[in-house]
Amino acid sequence: MNSIPDLSSLLRPIRLQLDGVDTLLHAVLERADEPVRSALAPLLDGGKRLRPAVVLLIARLYNRESAPFERLAAALEMLHTATLIHDDVIDQAQLRRGHQTLHTMWPTGPAVLAGDYLLAEAVSVTAALGIPRIVQILADALRAMCAGEIKQALQRERPSDLREAYYQTIEAKSASLFAAAAEMAGLLAEAGEAQVDALRTFGQELGIAFQMVDDILDLTGASAELGKFPGADLQQGLITLPVLVYLEMAEDATPVQSVLNGKRDAERVSTAVQAVLDSGAMELASEEARTHAVRGRAALCILPDNTWRHILDDLLAFVVQRRS
Repeated sequence: MNSIPDLSSLLRPIRLQLDGVDTLLHAVLERADEPVRSALAPLLDGGKRLRPAVVLLIARLYNRESAPFERLAAALEMLHTATLIHDDVIDQAQLRRGHQTLHTMWPTGPAVLAGDYLLAEAVSVTAALGIPRIVQILADALRAMCAGEIKQALQRERPSDLREAYYQTIEAKSASLFAAAAEMAGLLAEAGEAQVDALRTFGQELGIAFQMVDDILDLTGASAELGKFPGADLQQGLITLPVLVYLEMAEDATPVQSVLNGKRDAERVSTAVQAVLDSGAMELASEEARTHAVRGRAALCILPDNTWRHILDDLLAFVVQRRS
């Protein structure tokens, strides 16, 4: 894939609509009482807005009026933020998007309920669109995400098929919401069933590639400004894509196996990270992410051939080329 503009330039044609999504999110905050309003404001303000962007680009792809798509996009951003709040509680993360995580400022119970509050808002906004099938897709995505988190949290033994387990996890926890966003937008645009299916496939492949690159960035330290150090996922015992590839290719995987087996002091984690970086696994992981981007591009081929489809294509390129 050729080099593409940065994300801000890429999304400039829908900047007005993205601003409309922000306005809707601010309206949700205004409805909330304190201290919920102040606590949620920094969490809803920021992020790449990729899921809303997918929804808004699909509206333009089919030349549809933007208002209902802005509402759907806002609902997806609220749902995504709710899952981040819950993830931070589970992972005991200290920072999110450069801000202190909610559970470090509040007791755990109210922090979880703040996430639930956003989930309720997301369902309410989605239901107001008046299309039951869209609400069902939202519910299915949320169910898949929760099931993936529960399975990972309660897993006591390493799966026998690490690659299958890895894909099941990222499809449930990451790709499902991208796939749902694209599918719901296609339905809202009244696209034909074949094109709705293609949009879902596009979203699925976009989400898989996005998570794979996240896995790579976790080891390169590219997310240090957000408070994550290289190997943060590995220190939690998570087998991300570069680690998986390393385990498949290494003749002696002792440095990484030691960490995965519970010896997670800073020195061992650093040694394990360096072993993966030096092994060639990063390049192979990047190639695997690009493979999914290519599959996402193929799914777009049956959609209207216009500027907006090409921007969706460029989003795939951005996801696999990003550095943060």
